[in-house]
Amino acid sequence: MVVVLGCLSALGAAASASSTSRFDRHGILFTYPSTWFVTTRPLSNGVNPAYRFTVSTTPVRRTPRDSGPCLPGIAAQLPKNAVLAYLREALGADRARSLPRMPPRPRHLRLPTRADTSLCGFGRGGRWIPFKDAGRAFYLGVYVGRAAPMERVRRLRELLDWLRIEPG
Repeated sequence: MVVVLGCLSALGAAASASSTSRFDRHGILFTYPSTWFVTTRPLSNGVNPAYRFTVSTTPVRRTPRDSGPCLPGIAAQLPKNAVLAYLREALGADRARSLPRMPPRPRHLRLPTRADTSLCGFGRGGRWIPFKDAGRAFYLGVYVGRAAPMERVRRLRELLDWLRIEPG
């Protein structure tokens, strides 16, 4: 009986580890691990580009230190094993100016390395990725903590590679 319960417990843990949830807002669709956290709340006082989503392995909330594109308060909330991605969309005149100079969305987004520092407020492990897709202009911020397990990194890569954007 103990062996059976142990096996059922292990199966339950494996099933919950692989379960996913679905995000579908603003013409943006993706699936993510059910244990991760997703919000559409802005991470700073910036209004354009508009925040579309944030997904991370740790819940985060905006702080007074987070202003415009720089998010040091958010970064301080993330443990070394966290991953985080947030997507902002350029709207109106900003969209019209941004679209011609942005590269198309790559088939596979390159995640940040430990040496990347382009994501304002995050230090090492952050990358800012501008791209256009479906006639829309986006800025993707991605952070991978220096101790992030490879499974988390793999799941983040899959989420971003399979992200679907519909015309706006």
